[in-house]
Amino acid sequence: MSRKKLIFITSLGIIVLLGLSLGIILRRCKFLKSTQIIMGTNVEISIYPPDEEALKAAFNEIKKIDNLMSIYKNDSEVSSLNRQGEMKVSPETLEVIKRALEFSRITGGAFDISCKPLIDLWKKARKEGKVPSKEEINKTLSLVGYEKIILEGNLVSFKERGMEIDLGGIAKGYAVDKAIEVLKKKGIKRALINAGGDLYALGEPPEGKKWSIGIQHPRNQNELFSVIKLRDKGVATSGDYRRYYTIEGKRYSHIINPKTGETVQDVPMSVTIVAADATTADALATGIFVLGATKGIELINTLPGVEGMVISEGMEVKVSRGWGQFQN
Repeated sequence: MSRKKLIFITSLGIIVLLGLSLGIILRRCKFLKSTQIIMGTNVEISIYPPDEEALKAAFNEIKKIDNLMSIYKNDSEVSSLNRQGEMKVSPETLEVIKRALEFSRITGGAFDISCKPLIDLWKKARKEGKVPSKEEINKTLSLVGYEKIILEGNLVSFKERGMEIDLGGIAKGYAVDKAIEVLKKKGIKRALINAGGDLYALGEPPEGKKWSIGIQHPRNQNELFSVIKLRDKGVATSGDYRRYYTIEGKRYSHIINPKTGETVQDVPMSVTIVAADATTADALATGIFVLGATKGIELINTLPGVEGMVISEGMEVKVSRGWGQFQN
């Protein structure tokens, strides 16, 4: 990367790059930019033309989604649903659950919001410094399975007592999309929302026709692996290089395979998905990470409007058929 580049936005695996000349244009065009900590991450919104009301409304929309779906808020709908095992939910929560189940079917269960019991099991293992036994994993697996989530109108229930869901693999992307909808209604035509690596680029930047998005090197945090250019697209990256941990001298990924109950190991190191919306990109980035490079790229090539890049150990790279369009 040229030293004459200005790092505009940083995130988990994604960096938006703007040249120095663009920095000048941003000041001249008076882009309005603000950052808040929501959903456990930095959420940065940049809009043009400047509109304080629109900016506030976009942040409020993301906060609304967080208040509905966070597992870390005891009074959220998702937390209440997990405690009760059955509950009538809001249209937003229902929509996200429906879309999550759709991605579960598309990925053959590689993406599964019912894996919270497994996530909790591995959190306990990390805290205790001891890998879960096969018996513990198998017992926990009985509480996992997207097909055990029942929808009847706006009533959500679980087939097994003790089941819980975690929308962390899709809610941030959904929140970004809902915030973009708010901005559009407010007349905003150029915007960039980045919620900890779940990103949507609306319209055109002041310089050129596309936003430049840097994909972080999975083993060197100070280096970019690739730069892609796009507009009116959602982008998300899942990687093993930020939220990993070590137990008994072995490195473990934070992403768990819902089918085996084990953490995903070694392959891949990074998955970047570009899609028509951030919700799709968010969910598929996790699902493809679980599937692995070969099966993941094969799946992406069957999905209209979705492209992806998978980086595996040894820096082996696989990309979908249409990935090249983002490198021009």
